Amino acid sequence: MTDFVTRLETELHRAALQRERSGRLRGVALPRLRVTLRDVPAAALATVLFALAVAAAAAFLAASPERSADLGVPAPLSGTWHAPPRELRLYPGGSDRCANLGVGSSAPCFTLGDSASGIAHDWGKLEVDGHELTLTGTQDSSPGVYRWRIEGGALRLKEIHDPVPARVRALVTTPLRPVEPAQVRAGLPLGWASHPFTSRRFGYSLAIPAHWSFDTTGPADRYALHVWSGTLPSFSVRAQDLAAGTTLARWTASFNRRLESAGCTPHGSRRLVVAGTEFRVAAYRGCADPNRQAATFVHEGRGYGVIWRGKGSPPERDYRLFDAILKSFDFPG
Repeated sequence: MTDFVTRLETELHRAALQRERSGRLRGVALPRLRVTLRDVPAAALATVLFALAVAAAAAFLAASPERSADLGVPAPLSGTWHAPPRELRLYPGGSDRCANLGVGSSAPCFTLGDSASGIAHDWGKLEVDGHELTLTGTQDSSPGVYRWRIEGGALRLKEIHDPVPARVRALVTTPLRPVEPAQVRAGLPLGWASHPFTSRRFGYSLAIPAHWSFDTTGPADRYALHVWSGTLPSFSVRAQDLAAGTTLARWTASFNRRLESAGCTPHGSRRLVVAGTEFRVAAYRGCADPNRQAATFVHEGRGYGVIWRGKGSPPERDYRLFDAILKSFDFPG
């Protein structure tokens, strides 16, 4: 995902450099110190040495990494919060982020943007008073005041007063969840397998990627970024009642035979256990798509088949994406 904060900072930094080159700082320089130690009295020498020590300390602090102290942002509230397709990022006072965004560094700051397009729509100063959160944007100086709470690991904001309707919609429509470092380390796109969906006709629930659409009108539930345009990657889920005693191995062979009879070449297989249910996953090459994968499992007398159509070649490039979808499956009671 494009980092909208980094893009914004780059533009602000470029503007600052242009101002500097235009002469705002021209002529400001440290004069040369043309004295020798024998010309300086003892008291003056001590003053000079003290000043040099202070200057050295200041240079050291300026070059030090950004402080991790919250300085006004409570620990449970700090960090990056994500609700497709929006992101709210909160930075502590004294951070380079706040200075680079042009809102100063003496107080915490925030950015609110679209994680899909990588564009920041609002940024400014942040104040926290107990469980009240105040956002004062640079573009619109009208402050927005919200009551915040952490519930089930998610950040929920309730409007107290905010005259900016777009900001209200972005912050209170759905709870914001922290961007998990584990998801980033796993190489998954931000928002992948993050939006809950329940199929009542087939009796399962899962988490689909942010911004994806779905179609449940056909014989299978279909999911993709633009499900009616045939975009990849995509996947579909179908289920059918099985005869009593049908084993997973028999169901898997029957379901996969459809792909193999269409000319797909077996490439590999793996197994997963999700919500106590065994999933068998087979990967194929030589299909119309760069790769296809089929996941099969049996739950309460029903046989389920999940077909993945991916862009990765070889298929291993898509394993992490498909597995994350499969691991989100659940069966509501």
